[in-house]
Amino acid sequence: MKVVINGRFLLHKITGVERYAREILLELDKIIQPDEIEMAIPPETKNVPNYKNIKVSRIGKLKNRLWEHIFFPLYVKKHKAISLNLCNVAPLISPGIVCIHDVKVKAHPEFFNTKFRLWYRLLFYNATKRAKKIITVSNFSKKEIIKYYDVAEEKIVVIPNAWQHYQLINFDEEALKKYDLVKNEYYFAMGSLEPNKNFKWIAEVARKNPDHIFAIAGSINEKIFAKGLGFKCPPNMKLLGFVSDEEAKTLMRDCQAFLFPSIYEGFGLPPLEALSAGCRRIVVSDTEVMHEIYGNSAYYINPGELQPSLGELLNGQIVDTNKPLEKYSWGKSAWSLYSLLKNYNSKLLR
Repeated sequence: MKVVINGRFLLHKITGVERYAREILLELDKIIQPDEIEMAIPPETKNVPNYKNIKVSRIGKLKNRLWEHIFFPLYVKKHKAISLNLCNVAPLISPGIVCIHDVKVKAHPEFFNTKFRLWYRLLFYNATKRAKKIITVSNFSKKEIIKYYDVAEEKIVVIPNAWQHYQLINFDEEALKKYDLVKNEYYFAMGSLEPNKNFKWIAEVARKNPDHIFAIAGSINEKIFAKGLGFKCPPNMKLLGFVSDEEAKTLMRDCQAFLFPSIYEGFGLPPLEALSAGCRRIVVSDTEVMHEIYGNSAYYINPGELQPSLGELLNGQIVDTNKPLEKYSWGKSAWSLYSLLKNYNSKLLR
């Protein structure tokens, strides 16, 4: 049984799910045999990774979603293969193996507009009922998929995110000057400005702490998220917009603390990236998934309550920030994925 990767994610800008696909496949490419796994990509794909062993095939005439739901599954069927879909979405026809990173569209439907919510509910319902295997990124996310879609536990495999891609990024020593920030004198947060990221919490904390600077990097897709930004920024809160990887890494390293007050996550990668960049303190929500990933390496806040003084919150002992970095790696995750694919194929051949 041949494996064909759904390469449509290469059309998108890199957010968390695209990062997952890109990094795990780069590591998978190192351990497989030549042409053992194929990646199919839409005809309009421009920036294709330079794989050594993954065979890349530019196929079809249809584009984007039509390619994914019509031509790609027909190609997979023609070659008697199974598809591997790493970015939440999979063909409605024969979804194969699907990675569902989180189910916030089900857990928090109020965050999304009606069109997006209905489309993703259809995709997730179809995938959870018809996929051969489901991958997710944390034990918490696994429990959520079981809870909302009544999936058998043995059908789901946890293959987590990691951080080693940050080792390849250089620091930009001009970043603080560019954004008018002073080392160790600002709090930093980064991510898409969507409602579940709860940057409203940061705005309220900034309002109550006018002597501190809060810098936020990211942008919002108002075509997807129902309420737009949803808050007003106080004068001491800077919306930086898009920042480069080099700038982000530097802003993480030099901040007083990295803030991640997210309401709902399947994993929560940015604090892990911050730790790898040399950030001294990460502040995360007191939620099940954050405890699973960060243990005693983070400071925890109630995302629904305001801290009167961030100084009081951070005056405690600096916790061990190495444990999450030791726990997660793209290499380990790639081997877990390879094991899943090999085991699935061996069962089919019996």
